[in-house]
Amino acid sequence: MLEIEFNLKQPDISWCARIHQLNSDILRRHVLQKLQSTCYLIDFKYCEMTHSGSILCDSGSKLGSFIVK
Repeated sequence: MLEIEFNLKQPDISWCARIHQLNSDILRRHVLQKLQSTCYLIDFKYCEMTHSGSILCDSGSKLGSFIVK
């Protein structure tokens, strides 16, 4: 099981979640319920070396980040 720490800019909120596998559908499900934005088309960029990633709006602006612990 993986523990993910999420950090969003708007609203300024952080939380942790446990997931069984790392994929965009699972990450999206956790982020959309907390996101206070009209940007529902979100994407994720992940770096395996740092075990961290960015949460991006469809326009490419950064909404937040996440870390795999």
